[in-house]
Amino acid sequence: MSCKIWRVVRVRPFGAHSHNPFRIAILEFMLLIQKSLKSRFRAIWTSILLTTPSNYADRLESVTKLVVNDSLSNLELINEIDLAVVTIVIGAYWHQDLQEVRSRILALQSHSNADIQELVLAYAIALACRDDLHPRSFTSQICHDFNNRKLLSRDPADQDNCLRQLQLAQKFVDQGASMITSHILNSGLSQAIASSLYYFLNTPHCWHIVNQRTQRHPLSNHPQVTLQSGAIASAYLGGIGNTEKQNQELLTRGVIFGDQLWAKWAGVFNGDLMLVDDRLTPHR
Repeated sequence: MSCKIWRVVRVRPFGAHSHNPFRIAILEFMLLIQKSLKSRFRAIWTSILLTTPSNYADRLESVTKLVVNDSLSNLELINEIDLAVVTIVIGAYWHQDLQEVRSRILALQSHSNADIQELVLAYAIALACRDDLHPRSFTSQICHDFNNRKLLSRDPADQDNCLRQLQLAQKFVDQGASMITSHILNSGLSQAIASSLYYFLNTPHCWHIVNQRTQRHPLSNHPQVTLQSGAIASAYLGGIGNTEKQNQELLTRGVIFGDQLWAKWAGVFNGDLMLVDDRLTPHR
């Protein structure tokens, strides 16, 4: 069975954000025609490869294997990029059960800096993989859910602060606030997950616009924000759009690894996950 995928192309300058609810509803309807889980896995791992350092492929492979094999106790996180990647992988691979996602992120807290921000990221990825991420209501959904759970962070104050940052991000999106205004010191967004959602929620219909805007992100958490917002957008859209100008080798690896991971998740692949394989020919 086949279906036509409608695509809406609308060019507008950065900062000139239209938030007409009717227009956004039409975009969501056209863009959220059911995407396969395999396409979402392909898009997520491709986005990770395109938004991490060029030498990160081997590390991505090892981190993904640890998540798939449920061996997080053996995980040694090197930096914030590692933490974001393992969170994205948990959200994607265990998306079918939010309790499983939650329990793994909470377990990750015992031997890393993981906290409430990582849980929000994992939820966004998981909901997108379930075709249940709705940009206009995601923030209120998370705040409502997490406000009823008081043990999601080491410090309840951190949890409250994170939820306030998410609400602030939504406020800036609703107001059409510029990137600079949204990140003013002491009164703007400071947490990576809040900034990531700000960029995604502004233009959820286009991975490339999200990625381009994060390239100018004014805070020092720029690499983490670029990675996270791209992963959320790719999971939501089930693709990253026009790839003509992208690194073809990375695109090939992302597709192959996404296919393998989907097969592993579906229980039809018992081999070892392999992201880098010289025998592979470029995907057409």
